[in-house]
Amino acid sequence: MVSPTETLSATPDSPAELRWSLLFEQSPLSIQVFAPDGRTIRFNPAWENLFGLSREEAYAFNVLEAPDLIESGAIHGIRKAFAGEVVFVPAVPFPVRGKPQEVRWIGGTLYPVITPDGVLQEVVVIHHDITELKEAEETMRRLNEILEERVATRTAELAASEENLRVALDAERQLNRLKTSFVGMVSHEFRTPLGIINTATEILDRYHDRLDPGQRARHTSTILSAVRRMTGMMEHILLLARIDGGKVSLAPAEIDLAAWLPKTLAEISDTCPSQDLCPLHGEGGCPGHRELRVEIEPAEALRRVELDESLLHHIVGNLFSNACKYSPAGQAVEVSLRHRHPQLVLAFRDHGIGIPLDEQARLFDGFFRGSNTGNLPGTGLGLAITKRCVELLGGDIAVESQPGSGTTFTVTLPLVPP
Repeated sequence: MVSPTETLSATPDSPAELRWSLLFEQSPLSIQVFAPDGRTIRFNPAWENLFGLSREEAYAFNVLEAPDLIESGAIHGIRKAFAGEVVFVPAVPFPVRGKPQEVRWIGGTLYPVITPDGVLQEVVVIHHDITELKEAEETMRRLNEILEERVATRTAELAASEENLRVALDAERQLNRLKTSFVGMVSHEFRTPLGIINTATEILDRYHDRLDPGQRARHTSTILSAVRRMTGMMEHILLLARIDGGKVSLAPAEIDLAAWLPKTLAEISDTCPSQDLCPLHGEGGCPGHRELRVEIEPAEALRRVELDESLLHHIVGNLFSNACKYSPAGQAVEVSLRHRHPQLVLAFRDHGIGIPLDEQARLFDGFFRGSNTGNLPGTGLGLAITKRCVELLGGDIAVESQPGSGTTFTVTLPLVPP
């Protein structure tokens, strides 16, 4: 076996050879020299420290036959160096002997040493150990991932906070609008019946003995109608509060809808007599009874339906009352009930004033009233209550309207067999 000293020089007696030997041995860079056939013929202490091999193992190493280099693909660059090229081999994971054994990222620059007559004498490799750099890169990558995750989390938290703030601000604005609308509605809608009650009461108190029984009865009826109107408004407000507070529960029962609907419509019509203070139209009286057209199709399929009668009554009452309220005298109100399995469809059509197109999106907001309602009384709660009742029953409500051409409200409810 050839020793490093023997391969360097038999006797390094010249200053140049001694200097070269000292540079080779004391270099902090790992240097390894290969014979043209790939055998290791020389290495320095830095190489021994890097790979942890014994001298016997070092001299037994053939770079052209190393399995790790062949498997990693680095062998292709190494062969180019033995063919006469200067080659940079990128760092690859390479197992080195240590306590314990470890894998280090090692690359190298290989260059051939060629005699003046063009013969390859040896191949020198200077190794580059970039393990610490790789570890630093991995640490930086993990830190970046942690930072990105924290930034994403914080960004999401800020977005959620902004969204919560926006929702809270919108809710506060909506609440303020509702408060303003409520105060305006109460001050306007309660003033008229209270004034009527006050006037009628003063007349009865001051002129009771001078009034005949018929006059006293009319004033008493006026008071009762005004009280009913105020009671109805308060019931609407309380009902909406109960629904929004989740205090209204479903109580489904079997109903004969084919008989129930005409009966209920007749009862609602009877509450709108032609008198001085109509519960639907206010002071000035009812413009007159309208023709009511009711269509039920098919009636037999609607004899036994499972529904909450109380919620259904609110839906029918509000939609039918609105159809009567906003229709001129002599115009018919059309009500249809159709069985469309697995749903039933209830529609109310009037030929009245209609609803402005830009206001239809707000129809179901509490206390909202159309700009064309004029002096017709109302709280702006009827449609809000109707929509909530429809939703409690699992249904939908839609509106079609053109100003001056009437309005159609269509309620679709799931049909549940008893």
